Amino acid sequence: KMAEDDYAWWVGRIDYFCHIYDVLRIDHFRGFDSYFAIPYGAETAKDGYWKQGPGMKLFNAVEAKIGKQPIIAEDLGFLTDSVKKLLADSGFPGMKVFELGFDSRDTNGNGYQPHNFIRDCVAYTGTHDNETIVGWWNSITAAERKLARDYLCDHATPEEELYKCFISLIMRSAARVCVIPMQDYMGLDNRFRMNKPSTVGMNWKWRIKKRDLTKKLQKEIYDVTLRYGRKNWD
Repeated sequence: KMAEDDYAWWVGRIDYFCHIYDVLRIDHFRGFDSYFAIPYGAETAKDGYWKQGPGMKLFNAVEAKIGKQPIIAEDLGFLTDSVKKLLADSGFPGMKVFELGFDSRDTNGNGYQPHNFIRDCVAYTGTHDNETIVGWWNSITAAERKLARDYLCDHATPEEELYKCFISLIMRSAARVCVIPMQDYMGLDNRFRMNKPSTVGMNWKWRIKKRDLTKKLQKEIYDVTLRYGRKNWD
């Protein structure tokens, strides 16, 4: 239906957001390749089925109307070859979330370990949907902690300072852009996380106060940014 007017709704939406934000992140990018459709009114998803998404037709229409825009593709989760091709064809950088690289349940976890980051990606310690680094460290198994320590080649740094090592690790990766949530820079635990998926009531409430951004913290952020060649301001 949206193809009938050359994706005007999408063009308008993306154009608007690219005017009010520096960078636009498109969530659930894989849905543009294929998506799971559930009939209206169904009580469960068991009668759902996969449908083909618009693919590059949509993104070509967007670029033709408003030009190339700074867009990040949220490509987390299980990716088929066709999704990977769509990401490559779009030219959008994908996402790499450090915490996922040390999840023993994830068979694709090594793709999220920093030595596998390609330049054309955006690296995160964690996103708004993840635990804070400190909260994550406290929640993973002993085997996963050992894996992370071995990866750092660091069994000496006290646990209360270890979050700084993880920040440095992705900052010195090949990723063109790094995103570090303030909660991670501040070494806060899961009481201060931004969002816990599939829950309501306590999300998106955390706010940083001016007094939290101490001179010491400012210097730490400045130093790690400068150290790994990521200072992009005068």
